[in-house]
Amino acid sequence: MMSDPFASRLRSHATEKSLEDRPRRHRRPLTVVSPLHYTASYAYPLLVWLHHGGHNELQVEQVLPHISVRNYVAVGVRGNQATDVRGWGFDWSNGKSSVASAREAVIEAVEHVQDHMNIHPERIVIAGYGSGATMACRIALMEPDRFGCVAMMGGEFPSRQSVMREYHRLRQRRLPVLWQQAINGVDDDPDRLKRGILAAESIRARVEIRQYRGDDVMNAVALRDMDQWCFDTIIQPRPESTADHSTMRPDEGLSPIDFSAN
Repeated sequence: MMSDPFASRLRSHATEKSLEDRPRRHRRPLTVVSPLHYTASYAYPLLVWLHHGGHNELQVEQVLPHISVRNYVAVGVRGNQATDVRGWGFDWSNGKSSVASAREAVIEAVEHVQDHMNIHPERIVIAGYGSGATMACRIALMEPDRFGCVAMMGGEFPSRQSVMREYHRLRQRRLPVLWQQAINGVDDDPDRLKRGILAAESIRARVEIRQYRGDDVMNAVALRDMDQWCFDTIIQPRPESTADHSTMRPDEGLSPIDFSAN
């Protein structure tokens, strides 16, 4: 299990009990993490986190300290498909009804946090790792006006066929996307990367691709990069560029992050 000195300084709570008085369709497990020294008068960015296969909504508690302990309110959403009999591991099914269910769960999570905390409506980030990154991007492309940007740690960009459903809306929106990849990882597939870039170009998405040495993109450097990119994109935006970017990160300073099955 990942050990981190900042973890105990974050205030988090699973919300299953707090949702008991709401209609049944709202009873979806999620975990909300508030920043250090939360100030109710300040409108915070919201980070919506979708975990990778085999984990659950609690992963956000382990990820957020490596992104920032101060800058975000965060919410972790549970995947829509169980992967073990203990009820700890979940993944994201890509069936039509499953995607619709995941979309609804994310929207409910955002609205729940907005009901209880001060969230800036134009600074909502949806992010994920592995299969969670793929689902995060799919949901963002279905709800392009709800999210300020998308951050993908691995995963796959949706096909051109799937983005055609909101084609004109997406081309006008030009959604910012950070796509982080490990050079020697499971997502290191040049053909898949090329298809993703073509799909992104077809909707004029502002995609920034960053590649990191190693076999897993989940490391402390990549998570810190995500924080800076979100700041530059939705908090203090840089001048727009129509060019895609690709950045190679050095080996030095990389700290792989492991997640417990619990």
